Amino acid sequence: MITLVLQFRAAMADLFRTRRDRFIVAGLVSFGALVSAAELLTAQLFSNIIIPDAGVARTTNDTIVLAVVFLVVFGGLRVLNYGQSLYRVNVFEKAFHGNSASRAGESWRWATAMELTSILTMGARIVVIGAALFFLSPLFGLANLVIALAVIQVFGFSLRRQFVTQQGFRDQQKAKDPASSADKVRARIKAGELASLIASIGVMILMAALIALTVLGEVAAGAALVSFLAVRMIGQMYSGIASGLMRFARARVNSD
Repeated sequence: MITLVLQFRAAMADLFRTRRDRFIVAGLVSFGALVSAAELLTAQLFSNIIIPDAGVARTTNDTIVLAVVFLVVFGGLRVLNYGQSLYRVNVFEKAFHGNSASRAGESWRWATAMELTSILTMGARIVVIGAALFFLSPLFGLANLVIALAVIQVFGFSLRRQFVTQQGFRDQQKAKDPASSADKVRARIKAGELASLIASIGVMILMAALIALTVLGEVAAGAALVSFLAVRMIGQMYSGIASGLMRFARARVNSD
């Protein structure tokens, strides 16, 4: 965890020199987390549509209205994600304007910024989803927290090793004896996929815990459905973070 924090903090300070730029980036990350919270609410709405509350009568018209609301909100969230991605590019363009770096160095800075903000956004979304899981089931939320801490340790270890690997490639290039493209790609993908695989094992453990808690009656059917969708989202973000960290390490080393 310390490795991740130190690397992200150093990258933020290097890429975004003014407090205003860092504040805007933090706002973009926070906005991404809020989108995840809204996505969970739509998942809860979907659960209510297909699994009505016991003893509550619902007409066909009520169901149609709820379905329309669900589709509108779901589509709106996609539009918000699109707008966030476009605005992020504008923020980077203003932050890097007038930078004295070479054209190649500037490209690596852009790559570093893109990977950094993507990883931070996914991390913030995982935090929001984890908090929601505590609300749905404190016991399951605790299990998710334990798995998350273990996954963070794995990611930190993988990032440290990848920095060493990428620095080795950089040194070889400076020595006029560059590694092959296949070796570079293989090293990055292998490390990312291994970290993702280990994180997937954690997600499988969470799935098993959710099934057990549901069978034992600790988690209601509706909450179990929302929790399942939440864990699936977490698994996808773990995979994205794992590969993103490897690309971040490559871009960070080459942007120095």
